[in-house]
Amino acid sequence: MKLISTFSLLGCLFLAGCASKEPAPVPPPTPEATPWAQLHMAELTAIALEEKYEIENSGEEIRLIIPVNGNFHPKRTLLLPSGLVPLSRVAKVLRGATDSNIQVTGHSDSQGDDNLNQQLSMERAQAVASVLQLGGVSRHNMQLRSEGEAAPRADNSTAEGRELNRRVVINITPRKPASSIALAP
Repeated sequence: MKLISTFSLLGCLFLAGCASKEPAPVPPPTPEATPWAQLHMAELTAIALEEKYEIENSGEEIRLIIPVNGNFHPKRTLLLPSGLVPLSRVAKVLRGATDSNIQVTGHSDSQGDDNLNQQLSMERAQAVASVLQLGGVSRHNMQLRSEGEAAPRADNSTAEGRELNRRVVINITPRKPASSIALAP
């Protein structure tokens, strides 16, 4: 009888202990990343941290933000040798992104002529895309854009703001499957 009451007491204590614990908070859901992004986010993050790039991941989209300062010739659109090696490393990761679209977008500050800024932005995007292509990224997976001064991320009235606005952004998004809707003849 003592044995049964001892087990009953232990059972009650166990249940009471389990019931008194507060449930663990459930983390908020995060957007689902593509299989490719899940596999390679760590590699891209490591490159970004080493090279002072910025990286953003919103689940379906990875944005790698490359500052012009330190990567491009200050007065031209040529990549500096110090900017080539990190982009070659990015290309090594991106050449496996066959299930993704890669958009390379150039941006500028608001100093100078609008048309010149548009041209500079496109030439910088082309320089980055060329290095990616030489590194094995398929040209068919890439799109080029030039935003010029149209999409600032900081105040163009300060030197720091202008420096942040001069950038090239590599957006990696999943390729959407082709529609299977039949068209009328």
